[in-house]
Amino acid sequence: MVQLHPPISGMPLAFIVMLCVVEALQRVPAIARAHAPLRSALVSAVVLSTVGAFLSGYQASSGLSELGQAAEQHLGRHHAAGRFLLINALLLGTFHWVSRIARQGKALFAALYWAFLLVQLGLTLWVGTMGGKLVFSYALGVDMPTAAH
Repeated sequence: MVQLHPPISGMPLAFIVMLCVVEALQRVPAIARAHAPLRSALVSAVVLSTVGAFLSGYQASSGLSELGQAAEQHLGRHHAAGRFLLINALLLGTFHWVSRIARQGKALFAALYWAFLLVQLGLTLWVGTMGGKLVFSYALGVDMPTAAH
């Protein structure tokens, strides 16, 4: 079975970094108007790629054979952190959308968007590091060729 998690799992980090760069450029007035559609597209990409990484992670771990207790615990923590990442991505998208259409309280919703943006960046790095440890320390998802007799 084709494992989709390895290629999809890197996408949330790529999109969140691009979104942070676009947000930094938003502070330059001449550039701000030109980047408005890009900003919305990147927020959508962060949300959709996080959903994809989350779902593909469960698909990748469903076919794993017997795991040791340490690997099983680490995988459980990785899944739990992935749920936090997914929830945060949905809130990030929600507050981005609400801050764009709000008539009152626009500053509050923009501040919440920024808070969730920074949390998303941190969570993406943390969850990705946990996933890397699963691969490099426990060899999860690594196909080991068998010796032919």
